[in-house]
Amino acid sequence: MVLIGTGVFLLVVGAPVWAVIGLSSASYIAMEGFPATLIVQRMFNNMDSFLLLAVPMFMLAGEVMNVSGLTMRLLDLAHVALRRMRAGLAMANLGTNMLMAGISGSALADASALTTLMTPKMKEQGYRPAFVAAITAAGSIVAPIIPPSVTFILFSVLSEVSVIDLFIAGIVPGILIVLFQMATVQWLSRRGRIPAYDAAPAARVGPALRRAVPILVLPVIIVGGIRGGVFTPIEGAAVALAYAVLVALLMRRLRLGDLMHASWDVARGMGEILLMIGAASLLAWIMVAEQIPASAAKLMLGITTDPHLLLLIINIFLLMIGMVIDNFAAMVLLVPILMPIVHQYGIDPVHFGVIMNVNLMIGAITPPVGLCLFVTSRVAGVPFESAVKEILPFIVASLCALLVITYFPALSLALPGLLK
Repeated sequence: MVLIGTGVFLLVVGAPVWAVIGLSSASYIAMEGFPATLIVQRMFNNMDSFLLLAVPMFMLAGEVMNVSGLTMRLLDLAHVALRRMRAGLAMANLGTNMLMAGISGSALADASALTTLMTPKMKEQGYRPAFVAAITAAGSIVAPIIPPSVTFILFSVLSEVSVIDLFIAGIVPGILIVLFQMATVQWLSRRGRIPAYDAAPAARVGPALRRAVPILVLPVIIVGGIRGGVFTPIEGAAVALAYAVLVALLMRRLRLGDLMHASWDVARGMGEILLMIGAASLLAWIMVAEQIPASAAKLMLGITTDPHLLLLIINIFLLMIGMVIDNFAAMVLLVPILMPIVHQYGIDPVHFGVIMNVNLMIGAITPPVGLCLFVTSRVAGVPFESAVKEILPFIVASLCALLVITYFPALSLALPGLLK
């Protein structure tokens, strides 16, 4: 009761999620008579992971690409390549999101940057601002799925699953989600709900591709270098950051002030992530002490012994959680509970990592919170409610992709198996 009561009180007064989890867990430990040193030890235990050093460097590499304006080259390439299709600019929006996903690994960063770029361009072509906010938010969910992914790094730390296997496992599912969303754009265009054709640029694919090549090779360097044993994931993150800064400087697109501002944003975000991990480790310890994972596994076994039905139940549960809780917070809370159940049912942990990530990211564009959609609607200057109406078809498309990813594990596991 102490744990729940303290948590509810802190939520009511508007405390951040890490404070709600950490302070309520600390109150429980104190009330139960455990030594106060346990709080510090447990918080530091999960934060003391060498792999977490990769997270701020990947985040800063993406921020450098965004603030230096290099993202525009990816947009130009996507628009030129897709210009002959119906609703070519909307298709280019999704294509750019997919290309940017291989650089930053952060949905919120990509959503904010691309909305700023796309809103004036798409409004000129007759697209509603609310639709721009919706499609950009929908496309941004692949950023933590296609490598490099800061979310997969966190899942690896919490579950002790190979981070490079998770990286490679996310490639095909991420592309599949984009394809389902592109099919939705074509359907909306044929029904007359968005412009059928845009004023396409006259440029050819070749010049646009040459301009974008220095940026496109970055994810290849990262994933190829890590898989090939050239460097570790942490060294790969450092290489990504150094490469991003070097390209931006050589193209004279990066100012010191921009770099300092981006570094401050990443440092602040990383501080919140570490506090969340530390606070959640306290709650995880309490859950293990109270045998909650074992009780949850027993409850699941009482409901069904079929792993396919179990995955459906978990999908629904994760989607509901993702609607109201940030994906980092949800992951640090739920991985310690769900992983023992996953192992007991014989579900591949790499496949489950992809499923969990996709679920939580769909939740990030789903009301009532829909953090990514909230960000894009603010940047586009439209009411959140208007953007919600526009994003519903894309949520349905993403859910269809989720079902395919869930029940066809080869989509996630075939590529890591081939590259071993």
